[in-house]
Amino acid sequence: MSLSLMESDPSGAIRRPILWRSAAEPLLDPGEAEQRRAKEVVGGMIQVDVTMRGDVPGEVRKHAEEKVGALDRLVDIPVLGARVVLVEEANPRIERSARAEGEIDLNGPMIRAKVADLDPIAAVNSLTQRLERQLRSFVDRRTDRARRPTERKAGEWRHSSFATDRPDYFPRAPEEREIVRRKTFATNPLTPAEAAEEMEFLDHDFYLFIERETGADAVAYHRDDGRLGVLGPSGIGWSGESAGIVYEESRMSGLTRLEDAVAEMNILNHRFMYFTDPASGRGNVIYMRYDGHYGLIESAR
Repeated sequence: MSLSLMESDPSGAIRRPILWRSAAEPLLDPGEAEQRRAKEVVGGMIQVDVTMRGDVPGEVRKHAEEKVGALDRLVDIPVLGARVVLVEEANPRIERSARAEGEIDLNGPMIRAKVADLDPIAAVNSLTQRLERQLRSFVDRRTDRARRPTERKAGEWRHSSFATDRPDYFPRAPEEREIVRRKTFATNPLTPAEAAEEMEFLDHDFYLFIERETGADAVAYHRDDGRLGVLGPSGIGWSGESAGIVYEESRMSGLTRLEDAVAEMNILNHRFMYFTDPASGRGNVIYMRYDGHYGLIESAR
C-alpha cells in the first residue's frame, strides 16, 4: 500500500508529490534509488558540507546548511551535494571581512560562487542569492537546449551553446551586418572559476579574461552540456577537462585579421568567436548582438 501526498511551501503553493511506502512494499526501483542516492537528500534538502575558518559563530553553520540546502527546489536532476567555506578575516581594515564560497555538484556540472559581506550571516545570504541565480540560469539553458532542433544545416559548425541562431535575435542578412559597438577590457588575471563568477554576476553569455596560470587571453562560456568551457588561443596546448572545466583551443589558427573574423561569422553564424589580433597579439571576441549587428571586445594593450 502506498499513499501519495503533496508537499507545500509556506505560502501554500503545491510543490511536488511525496510518496510514502509501507514496509511490505518493495524498495525503490534501481533508477529511482540511484537518483535519490545521488541527490543526497536529508530532510528534503541538499546535504551541505560547511567549513568555517576564523571567528565565525557556530550558529552560522546551520544557517548555511538550510539556505544552500533548500536550493534543491530549483533543479530536477541528481545533485551530489554542496560545499560551503565560511571565513572571517581577522584584519580590522577589511570592511567586508566575512567571505563565503560555495559550490553545488550537479553530477558533473558545477555551480560556483564567492562573495564578501559585512558579517557571516549576510555573506551566507549573498552567497545563496548568487548560487540561486546561477542555478536558474543553468536550468534555463537546459530548457532552451531541449527546444532546439537536433539536425544541423549542411556545413553548419556549432560552437557549443552559441552556434545556432536563436529566434530572439534579429535575422539580419550577413551583407547588412556591421560592427556597431567596440569595447576594451582590462582585468586582473583570474582563474576560470573566478571568470565564470564574473560572467554569471554580469549575466553575460561569455567573458573575456586573462587566465591566471598561463597569462593568456581566454574566454569563459557555457557549453551545451552545462559545463563551463574555457577557450584559449590556438597552440596553447589546452585540451580535456579538469575540475569540471573543459579547456579548448580556438579553431582559428594563428593570427586573424578582423575582416577575416567578420567573414567567418557571416558564413557560419557563430554566437561569438575568439581570435588573436595580429596588431596587438591579444585575444579579441566578436559577437552577435540582438539587433543582428556585431560587437567587438578587445583586450587592453
